[in-house]
Amino acid sequence: MRIWHQSFTDLTVMPLYRKTIAEHAAAVMGNDAAVSVHGLRPGTYAEGCAPIDAIKYRYVASINELQICDAALVAEREGFDAVAIGCFFDPGLRAARSLVNIPVVGLGESCALVACSLARKFGLVTLCEEQSADYTDLMQAYGLERRFAGAVSVDPPIDEFALEADEQTAQAIEERFDRACALAVERGAEIIVPADGVLNEFLVRRGRLTARGDVPVMDSLGVLFQHAAFLVRLARTTAAGVSRHQFYARPSQALVEHVRRFSRQQEPASDFSGDR
Repeated sequence: MRIWHQSFTDLTVMPLYRKTIAEHAAAVMGNDAAVSVHGLRPGTYAEGCAPIDAIKYRYVASINELQICDAALVAEREGFDAVAIGCFFDPGLRAARSLVNIPVVGLGESCALVACSLARKFGLVTLCEEQSADYTDLMQAYGLERRFAGAVSVDPPIDEFALEADEQTAQAIEERFDRACALAVERGAEIIVPADGVLNEFLVRRGRLTARGDVPVMDSLGVLFQHAAFLVRLARTTAAGVSRHQFYARPSQALVEHVRRFSRQQEPASDFSGDR
C-alpha cells in the first residue's frame, strides 16, 4: 500500500519536520504501507513567513488549497492508494475527496473521529488563539460540538519555525504544552489531540506523546496514516466508498479539464516539496 502524505507547509524550509514525518511514518506503518512525504511547492510562502501567519488569511489559504487538489490528482495518477492531508484544518479536503476515487483523509477529521471512539470528549492543543478559533469552527462544522471539550493554545503562542529551534526553546515549548493539556483536562477533555502536524512531530522527537495521568495524548499523524490505510482496506474488502451523492459529487473529466485550463495545470510529483 502506498500513501501520499501532503503537508500544507513548504518542506524545503522545514527539513527537520520533513525528516521526522518520514521516520515517524515508517515506524507507525511498518510493512503495512509506504508513506511518501510531500509538501506544497517550493516558494509557496514568502521567505521568512511561517505558514500559520499566512493561512490565517482566507484568501491565501484558499489559493494554496488548490495545490492539495493538484496533489490528489497526481497521487491517483501515479498509483498511490490514498492521500493523507497533514494539516489540522483539513485544507482542500472536500474538493480533493470529490476529485479522485482513492481515499482522501484530513488530519482534523481523522483525529476527531478516532478520538470519539476513545473518549467521551476530546480537547485540542494548538499553537495560537487563531488556530483555536478556526478549529472550534471546524469541529462545529463536523457536528461534533457535544464531543468537543474545546481548543487550548500554548501560551505564549508560537509558530511552526519555533518547533525547529534550539534546545532551550524546545524545553520551554514542552512546558507550555503541558500547561495547555492540564487546562484542556480541566475543561472536560478525556483525550488530548495535538492539533498541528508540526507540533505533533515536535512531540514525537521529544518523546512527549505520553499520557497525562489517565488522559492519553493522541499521535495525530500516526492516526492520520492508520486512518488512510483503514479506508484503503475497507474499500478493498467491502462495498464502502465515498458517496458521490451531493456533498462529494465528482465532476466529469471534461469539466475538470475545462476548469483546469484556467488555472495551474497538473504537475508531476517532483513539482512538490518533500520526497525526491
